Amino acid sequence: MKKKKDYYTLHSAVSKDGTVIGYRQSGRGPGLVIIHGAFVSGHEYEKLAQELSDTFTVYVVDRRGRLYSGPQGMQYSIEKECEDALAVLQATGAPYVFGHSYGGLIALELARTTLPAIVKLAVYEPAISVDDEFPSGWMPDYKRQMEKGQDLDAFVTFLKGVGTSERMVKLPRWLIKLMLLPSLLFREGRKLREKLPTLIKEMDEVFRLDSTVRNYSAIRIETLILAGGNSPAFLLKGAGAAAAVIPNASYSVMEGLGHNAPDLFNQKEIAQRLKRYFAGERAANEQKNLGQLAVKGAAGDRGSSG
Repeated sequence: MKKKKDYYTLHSAVSKDGTVIGYRQSGRGPGLVIIHGAFVSGHEYEKLAQELSDTFTVYVVDRRGRLYSGPQGMQYSIEKECEDALAVLQATGAPYVFGHSYGGLIALELARTTLPAIVKLAVYEPAISVDDEFPSGWMPDYKRQMEKGQDLDAFVTFLKGVGTSERMVKLPRWLIKLMLLPSLLFREGRKLREKLPTLIKEMDEVFRLDSTVRNYSAIRIETLILAGGNSPAFLLKGAGAAAAVIPNASYSVMEGLGHNAPDLFNQKEIAQRLKRYFAGERAANEQKNLGQLAVKGAAGDRGSSG
């Protein structure tokens, strides 16, 4: 498939189980595949792709269950996601991968199991659960609300339960619903509703993989792990734990940024950081020091947010 859509073209690859995986292609240069997080699609990363397109040929994946790809399927697993990402890498020949949140978890799983598919890897706050600290108490209510067709209630339950936005956590549920209701009636809201069912299986995989971070010691490629200084402690802990076990990893906390920096708020800063990294720069203050790196992620060498 190849269709023109604004500044990018649409293409697809076929995964091992026959599922079609769509991706957006833009720019020129070495290939860089972007794997998006949960509750979003490749659409939310178009601005990041634009910022990167003067340096890379950017391939923004629509993971299974999203607009340009096939369904999650009854046998969904993170292994299926890895097969999907591998199909895109093989179709494009891209040497670089950037994964955000759940997409970062997929990228790490792919890197440890399918070398040498990736030459160089970067992730931003991969959805790694350590010692059951990734919030899960909201999931029973979310599943129940989805079964009853209470989409808006389920979305609010997710926002308050995961807590990636401190502002949303503090607001009462009725006010969040009032704020969200108008947008859900239009195109963006309809797209959001389509993503709501995908979250359950993806979060189940995050919780299934709790405290398996030591598996990433098998990753041998150069890996950059980024986190935002304004992000929740459990995300910093997961990022720091991964950096502590990957032999050729560097860890950088970008001050002033939060969890949604790559898809919603700070695409330019993220793009600049990725350009420097994939171009070969590796600042001395980002070299991992196992003696100083705290697993909770609060410590670690601090990188620039530019």
